[in-house]
Amino acid sequence: MSTDEHAATPVQAGPQDPRSGRRFGRLDLGSITPLIFFVLLIAVFGVAAPEFFLSGENLTSILNNGAVTALLACGLTAVLIVGEFDLSIAAAASFGGAVAAVLVAHEHVSLLPTFLVVVAAGVVAGLVNGILVTKFEIPALIVTIGVSSLLDGLTLWVTGNTVIFTGFTDAFMTFGNWRIGDLQAPVFYLVAAAAFLGVMLRYTPTGRHMYATGGNRAASRLAGIRVQRQVVLAFVISGVLGSVAGLVYTARQGSLTPQFGTAFLLPVFAACFLGSVTLTRRKFHILGTVLGVYLIETGTNGLLILGAPAFTQQLFAGAVLILATVGARYRTVSFHSQRRPLAETGKPGMRRSRERPQRGDSDE
Repeated sequence: MSTDEHAATPVQAGPQDPRSGRRFGRLDLGSITPLIFFVLLIAVFGVAAPEFFLSGENLTSILNNGAVTALLACGLTAVLIVGEFDLSIAAAASFGGAVAAVLVAHEHVSLLPTFLVVVAAGVVAGLVNGILVTKFEIPALIVTIGVSSLLDGLTLWVTGNTVIFTGFTDAFMTFGNWRIGDLQAPVFYLVAAAAFLGVMLRYTPTGRHMYATGGNRAASRLAGIRVQRQVVLAFVISGVLGSVAGLVYTARQGSLTPQFGTAFLLPVFAACFLGSVTLTRRKFHILGTVLGVYLIETGTNGLLILGAPAFTQQLFAGAVLILATVGARYRTVSFHSQRRPLAETGKPGMRRSRERPQRGDSDE
């Protein structure tokens, strides 16, 4: 390589590339469009039904009802960050709830051992997904569909394909229904999980390695990052949060319907992709995911208050998923088309087109 190729002048100081994870950088209109839409939703429903939608009871209901969905979405976000998919997270929720219900209601196991078994089930599900994807190099789409089917079958087996609604202990019911004011337990579990993951992904080497893995695996390997380990870890996080969310949901409801998790899959994916274009340019992150969940929850809640049929939740979530994905794709293409001419000019202060990529570009 000639010395001329190394002689490109340094990039001028300024806001960091938004694709890196060290800070969000400048906000532009595109990155706050979902927030504007969120505010507009609240304004429209508030004007249309102020006595119902803007009541404290309804607003806390939105927070409470979206908490389990947000727990699942946080787990899925970890997998999306490393560049994979997990279609088994909803089945993991169903299986975690089923295991908890059977242990508590039928086997009379106390809460702590039940919780540990559910966590272990999530770890196993995540390890199976991660190992099949990394060691056997099977596409995550195929692997997680297969694992989802296995978990659904196990759920039907352990429950006998019956609804469980009796035999739950007071401790188990309290785990899902204690509250502070009008906010129920799942909201506080969500805050704890989101805070932990948010800090881990943004400020620790593990989080930066996960973002780097999702950004460029070849470069990450050359940088000494154990890519396979990051992928497996992401699937384990998803499996654990999925199964724990199922336990929380079952404890909150006081009953178990087999395969209840299926209804969560579409809203969870929609929230993650919506969050990826909120505050950032196509970057999955926990804050965006949580905001995406509550935007969808707010929309469906408002539609139901206005008398729309119950199936509008699926319609709204599906529309959000499509629009968020299209928006993410459009913003990515637009972003690169704006940067390419600058990279190729060779002017002072600009990167040359053949300049070696910096590690920070794919880190968090």
